[in-house]
Amino acid sequence: MLKRRFRHIRISITGMLRRLDRRVADLNVLLVVIAIGLAALDVTFLITQKVVDHLPQVPRVTYDDGPRSAK
Repeated sequence: MLKRRFRHIRISITGMLRRLDRRVADLNVLLVVIAIGLAALDVTFLITQKVVDHLPQVPRVTYDDGPRSAK
């Protein structure tokens, strides 16, 4: 009786593999997009490090409070 009731739910192994293949294909697209984004971020970081290394040094200026007058 139980087998007759759930007969329509049975899916063949090839059907399950096809569904899994479609899901994995969608996931692969997402992973490729993430990998490209991370590569672009890495290249940007390397370029900015090279630019910062070639910038001239900025002199640091400090302002001292002069001697305080006694009131």
